[in-house]
Amino acid sequence: MKVIISSRAIYPFHGFGGMERYFFYLARHLAKLGVEVEVVASKIKDGAQKAEMDGVKFTFLPPDMSNKTLMHALYWKFNSNVMHYLEAQKFDLLHGCGGIYPYILKHERKPVVYQPFGLEPLKSENLVKRAFYYLFNYGPSKKRYDNADAIASEGDVQTQEMIDMFNINKEKVFNLPDGVDLGEVRKFIDSSCLTRADIGLNNNELVLINVNRLAKNKGVTYLIDALKLLKGEYNAKLILVGSGPEEKRIKQQIERLGLKDNVVHFKNIPDEKMYQLFTLADVSITPTLYEGLPLVVLEAMAAGKPIVATNVSEVPQVIKNGINGLLVPPKDPKAMAMAVQKICDEKLQKKFGDVSMEIIKNYDWKNIALTALDKYKSLIKQGSKWT
Repeated sequence: MKVIISSRAIYPFHGFGGMERYFFYLARHLAKLGVEVEVVASKIKDGAQKAEMDGVKFTFLPPDMSNKTLMHALYWKFNSNVMHYLEAQKFDLLHGCGGIYPYILKHERKPVVYQPFGLEPLKSENLVKRAFYYLFNYGPSKKRYDNADAIASEGDVQTQEMIDMFNINKEKVFNLPDGVDLGEVRKFIDSSCLTRADIGLNNNELVLINVNRLAKNKGVTYLIDALKLLKGEYNAKLILVGSGPEEKRIKQQIERLGLKDNVVHFKNIPDEKMYQLFTLADVSITPTLYEGLPLVVLEAMAAGKPIVATNVSEVPQVIKNGINGLLVPPKDPKAMAMAVQKICDEKLQKKFGDVSMEIIKNYDWKNIALTALDKYKSLIKQGSKWT
């Protein structure tokens, strides 16, 4: 069986985002199961057209889509190039997000699994952003849903969102959540020699960690406000991991609130370093305003951390309030600070962390890849309804 995964960007060639990492780990674990996997993505900076890693082949097609301002315009060229490339290849199934349109409209094609990433604009409070999506992206997105042979969903909440937004056929949907490579995580953590002193922190401090793309919907500004509330009594420090369009604004907020010495910032670090940083933290905080199932929540669970997270989207799917973490309303720094205080005062770190380690076993990538493979076999057997 040969599967092609199509994505605008892929880890580690383009970045560290959730979509990039999702498709990389899915591809890697499918390859471990004996599937021939090729990832087709956009052009990378060094201009290489091909690469191979962990048994997965990578093909990079123009254009270079790293310019976020021009990305929407460049997407059409990328989609066209992917379609022409696919027409010349022999494969059994296509799974992806970016690049599957307009191939998905063809009447003579292979089965297609659509993986919806990028729904955030439809949930945004920014009316201009939402209007832009409806004007330029809603139509093609609707055709992807209507023409896909199957639709992969992160969970029940996302499935209902897709039904409400695009009136999709629920029978097409199957759950294929984000995951973590538990074997790799354990290796990273067991081999870690990193100490708090190495990054300028002390053992008697309350250390929080947040791993996120620094974008508005991630809610990091509310976390910084919560850190200010925790600074006095707990001398709280924050390990902030990530970069993005809000980075300058967040740094200005940190300066304005007098928190420069309370934040240690890392950008674009490998997974090994990220998990080493998790081992140094007392509590992981995810203040997202809206998205699917944040990968960082699963990563924190795999590291055995207690978690404070906003009660949005798919988060309650894995964070059970009072069981392995605490859920708080979005945009509420005071509630966030109080949740951290409760975890520390009631010494709930180990209890919550142990439960997370059990729950996360259901999100091991090797199990998710098996689910995907079973679906692929079924789709290939029945063939595309459009063929």
